Amino acid sequence: MDVSGLVPQPLSVTPGAGVLRLGPETPVDSPAELAGVVQWLRGVLRCPFPAGEGGLKLRVDPGLAPEAYTIHGLEITGGSAAGVFYGCQTLRQLLPPAALRRAGPTGWAVPVVAVEDRPRFGWRGVMLDVARHYMPVADVLRFVDLAAFHKLNVLHLHLTDDQGWRLEVPGWPRLTEAGAWRSESMLGARQHARFDGRPHGGFYTTGDLREIVAYAGERHVRVVPEVDMPGHMQAAIAAYPSLGAGPQPTRTSWGISSHVLNLGEESMNFCRAVLDHLCDVFPSELIGIGGDECPTDEWDGADRQPWFTARMADHLAARGRRI
Repeated sequence: MDVSGLVPQPLSVTPGAGVLRLGPETPVDSPAELAGVVQWLRGVLRCPFPAGEGGLKLRVDPGLAPEAYTIHGLEITGGSAAGVFYGCQTLRQLLPPAALRRAGPTGWAVPVVAVEDRPRFGWRGVMLDVARHYMPVADVLRFVDLAAFHKLNVLHLHLTDDQGWRLEVPGWPRLTEAGAWRSESMLGARQHARFDGRPHGGFYTTGDLREIVAYAGERHVRVVPEVDMPGHMQAAIAAYPSLGAGPQPTRTSWGISSHVLNLGEESMNFCRAVLDHLCDVFPSELIGIGGDECPTDEWDGADRQPWFTARMADHLAARGRRI
């Protein structure tokens, strides 16, 4: 785990006497570099927050670690915009539950406390698997909000698997026409062997993915995409049988599929095209390729995966990325 040089330090909260009032009339004073944080905070608290003195103050102190922050009354200081953002999240957590609703009061009493906090780990991640169960864009954005509320800063977005392919790739239209859909889904655990009999599917356009990346970035969440290869590729093979050992449907059951990429020239070019597209859409330095659970049954027992992984690593390195 990457701790980014941050020294472990627990959240320190010192209670004070009385409460402060936070409401629509509360002015906010902040530098221009925090405009994005102020706009976000206005939205989640449903307060117009006019600028002025005597109210909420947001400021940056480069002397703090980038994601560290302090709260003293209604003054939030962070080592960067990210630190101020996390301080504002703690402010939200000090408010009553009604403050998290989309409707209702817009004024609350804030307990007077002094808070000093910074993260123990630089990578605070959560993984969302939309390959097994597709989630509409609105649900993904809601998930980002929940992650950011808990000060998680990495969304590992698992976009493909045997049970579904969820992103467009230029020049490969059948990935979303066929690979994004399966005839039914397994109910419960594999040993029960029960299915729901209902088709399931969906995919994200390139515009959808750019929206997710931008929305997450505004909340200081980095999106790390994952496209499994060379195993967990049955949905891609369902769309293009020549990538594997022959025709296969998009997998309906859980577990590990023995139907993997054949690692021929077409398959290699396909994987490079997928990675290029991910690099074009996601600014993350890291691109996930999974690499787990790849049976060699269709490779005549030869384990060619280390060779494949090295080729993909070289390709991403040429784009300034790493697997």
